[in-house]
Amino acid sequence: MNDGNQYDAAATMKRNGKSFWFASLFLPRQTASDAARLYAFCRRMDDLADAAVTDENRTLLAEVRNDLRRGVSSDLFVKDFLVLAQQYELPQDAADYLIAAFIEDAAHRVHVEDEAELVRYCYGVAGTVGLMMSPILGADRRRAGEAAVHLGIAMQMTNIARDVLEDAKNGRRYLPGSWVEHRGAGEILVSSESRQEVSVAIARLLELAERYYASAALGFPLIPRRARTGIEIAASVYREIGIVLRRKQYAWWDGRVTVSLSRKLWIALRVCLGGSYLARMTTESRIPELSRPLAGLPGAP
Repeated sequence: MNDGNQYDAAATMKRNGKSFWFASLFLPRQTASDAARLYAFCRRMDDLADAAVTDENRTLLAEVRNDLRRGVSSDLFVKDFLVLAQQYELPQDAADYLIAAFIEDAAHRVHVEDEAELVRYCYGVAGTVGLMMSPILGADRRRAGEAAVHLGIAMQMTNIARDVLEDAKNGRRYLPGSWVEHRGAGEILVSSESRQEVSVAIARLLELAERYYASAALGFPLIPRRARTGIEIAASVYREIGIVLRRKQYAWWDGRVTVSLSRKLWIALRVCLGGSYLARMTTESRIPELSRPLAGLPGAP
């Protein structure tokens, strides 16, 4: 797979996950380093899935899954992840489900059909990452799992809302078909009628993401204080992408929106001063229906 001549997890995060890298600056040094290692592995898998239109790349994903099960790999990203997984006793079933989700995405060029399928997809490619990140942060393993999953789901929903145009160009439609008259990715791109319809679906998606962000915030007190600030900043910065989309009236056809560095700094300052809106939006108790589509999956209650 990877000849491994160069492997720099922090550089991978800085290059491909600017919001996560920014938030990692507020984590303890070792925690930030190990979080970057997890990110680099997940980024590697995501890249393979995006490029897996060939049998060769789909085979590579299957090989990674086998490597994880055997506990041995020649790929530096996978090898380092195996060390990290042993160090923190990361949940193996979550890692296996992550790779399975990428394999499914690569094989079928996903067209999600309904809300429950959307939630399960977001769990597969991001909720599982939350589960694996939780031990690295030092969070309570038993009590923080659901909140960690919900944060991953919320962030992935934000990703989907941001990337509708890019995904459609790549033959993917992650907005539930039941929300957009079951239009395919190609039809979304060429149909003038779909513009407003897709905008309404994006607004609906972001409203759903808000519920998962609020549920995730229930888990913030379960993270040690030194790591908690960085995670609150990561969640708040990512949530801001949805706010920017709203301000732009969900004009998805204009392409990907971003959060400016000045705005990230302002969000970080608010979190550090205890003024995080995300912390204030926390629900008083867990919302069982948010996890209902996840019944039977690793980390689900």
